Amino acid sequence: MMFQFFLILFSAYAIGRSFKQYSRKQVSKYWIVVWSVLWFVVMGVALMPQATDRVAAFVGVGRGADLLVYLAVTFLLYAVLRLMTRQQKMSEEITELVRKIAVDHPEKK
Repeated sequence: MMFQFFLILFSAYAIGRSFKQYSRKQVSKYWIVVWSVLWFVVMGVALMPQATDRVAAFVGVGRGADLLVYLAVTFLLYAVLRLMTRQQKMSEEITELVRKIAVDHPEKK
């Protein structure tokens, strides 16, 4: 029961922070909706953990908690892949830009 309380409290805090970032124009409307839905789902699971057991049984996983862990790990691995790809692309763009600047503005020594 205590874990559920802290999970709901943290979710509410995360939603509040998301809206604060949105009001400061640090995130777009799309992302405020995505994160809000995610955190409301977390609250729902904290309030009704048995609901995940039914979904897990439907997809062939033993327990709802296991299903959530599998989904979280899968999502995090995908996010790491996307971040690595984006970082590599930015690194290549920066290298190209630096080369262009060096050719356009050579310094004489």
